[in-house]
Amino acid sequence: MAAVATSTPASQGFYKPEENVFCNDGREDQLLTFITTHPQLSAIRNSPEAVLAAIDEFARTKDFLMNVGPHKGTIITDIIATERPASILEIGGYVGYSAIMFGNAMRNTGVPSPRFTSLEMNPKFAAVSRALVEIAGLSDVVDIQEGPCRASLQRLAATGISSGLGSRKWDMLFLDHSKISYLNDLKLAEELGIVAPGSIVIADDMKRPGNPMYSEYVRAGTESKTEAYKPFVGCLSDGGISLGNPCLVYQTMLLEGLEPTGHMVSSLVVV
Repeated sequence: MAAVATSTPASQGFYKPEENVFCNDGREDQLLTFITTHPQLSAIRNSPEAVLAAIDEFARTKDFLMNVGPHKGTIITDIIATERPASILEIGGYVGYSAIMFGNAMRNTGVPSPRFTSLEMNPKFAAVSRALVEIAGLSDVVDIQEGPCRASLQRLAATGISSGLGSRKWDMLFLDHSKISYLNDLKLAEELGIVAPGSIVIADDMKRPGNPMYSEYVRAGTESKTEAYKPFVGCLSDGGISLGNPCLVYQTMLLEGLEPTGHMVSSLVVV
């Protein structure tokens, strides 16, 4: 299942170029002000599509935003439409663009009680995300949780049992945070049962900047992973390094799409 974006809708255009400093410099507050004072706010409110369009407008005309963007985002919403996940966990939510896009896609599938949870470490980003999700009318689907990723994953795994859901497994995991953390956090998700047989894992930005160790791991067979796993069992004491579940086997696909700035990139999709 592969898709390549080769053209851009004329009405959308591309985001401003990415600068050396591209986040956490006040632009996120400016984005929220841009939307809450937008002359079309009454039409934007309770319309996820209109909120996304307003975020794109800001990124085209004011400042670059490190969103998944409309081009790569469409590839993922197509997967959501086909697979109809009831639960999606996102690591790295930024200003809530993907939460709004994917939460809306989940609701559009008609799956009962869709649940999209976004983990965001930065308090400012989490606050902006919640505000934009509320404007989009998706607070009943999307939950923004603030805090360190690994502590949040452990809390979610415990909640999955205590809340009566009966399983820690999530239907889809979307990785879009610190690229160097992808592999260790995926392994923790495996250990906790958040990623289990049947889960779909999507890792963004696997071409630029990329993550060879992550790519090698998800493509490895159980035998090689088990051999690599054995020497470290019982040796880890600080709780910050995860070994994963070597029994899990992934079937991988590399789907190429456009960054919102127009550069060609790719996302590694693990089914």
